[in-house]
Amino acid sequence: MQETIIGVEGVEYSYSANLEAIRGVSFEVNRGERVGILGPNGAGKSTLAMLLAGLFVPTSGDVNVFGVSTRSNEFEHLRSKIGIVFQDPEDMLFNNKVIDDVSYSLRNLGIDKEYANRRSVEILELLGIAHLKDRSPYRLSYGEKKRVSIACALVNSPEVLILDEPTANLDLKSRRSLVELVNLLNKQGLTLIVSTHDVEVLPDLVERVLIMEGGKIISEGPVKSIITDEHLLDKASLEPPAISRLFMRLKARGLVQDVPSSVEDAFLILEKTLSSKCGH
Repeated sequence: MQETIIGVEGVEYSYSANLEAIRGVSFEVNRGERVGILGPNGAGKSTLAMLLAGLFVPTSGDVNVFGVSTRSNEFEHLRSKIGIVFQDPEDMLFNNKVIDDVSYSLRNLGIDKEYANRRSVEILELLGIAHLKDRSPYRLSYGEKKRVSIACALVNSPEVLILDEPTANLDLKSRRSLVELVNLLNKQGLTLIVSTHDVEVLPDLVERVLIMEGGKIISEGPVKSIITDEHLLDKASLEPPAISRLFMRLKARGLVQDVPSSVEDAFLILEKTLSSKCGH
């Protein structure tokens, strides 16, 4: 039986009386899952991520993490089990050296500086950026800053990692590297929640998707069924991935039977279609 580690029940959140960001949201996340929160800018994705991390408290409803409400005093003892990486990595970087930024949360908990630095170097090595430890965060590339911000979130050994728009402003090589890293962390037992409007990257990052529009969840399901549903995505002002749109046109002409959500799926469909036409 799967273990539910995050439960969201009828959550609403307002920044002011006239600005309601989240409206009646309910869902669960099981241990080890890779869940995507998909929606256009302004849909409420980042606000929901902050609620899941306990950085915001619902106006009404409840967010339970590891069976504890984020409203309760007890949640403070569980906060370190949730890592969050903000959309802009510079929001997490404010020291003169990378090692000081990564070790900050440990030192803030009163942990010995020597151990905090040793643990930070271990995380930097895991992410392949230990050579940056004495560099100024302000002199790093955007992709390097993104990795350092992930190190900041991982140094406390969280059980849940929340990524807000992780591929924003990354070049193709950095995107590919990030996807490989996130999937490695998931294989090691980390539960992942990815908030994004990037439909192209979702099939490689998550297995289940919640789609948001206007502060509500309008649908949820397996990643392939969600991001190849042209009508559903249109309701949220989004489009299917380019490879899916191409195969929708091919299917409309009777040239293929299935619509893929990724290049890998497309290859398998083409291989099967061409083999059948060639009699192999």
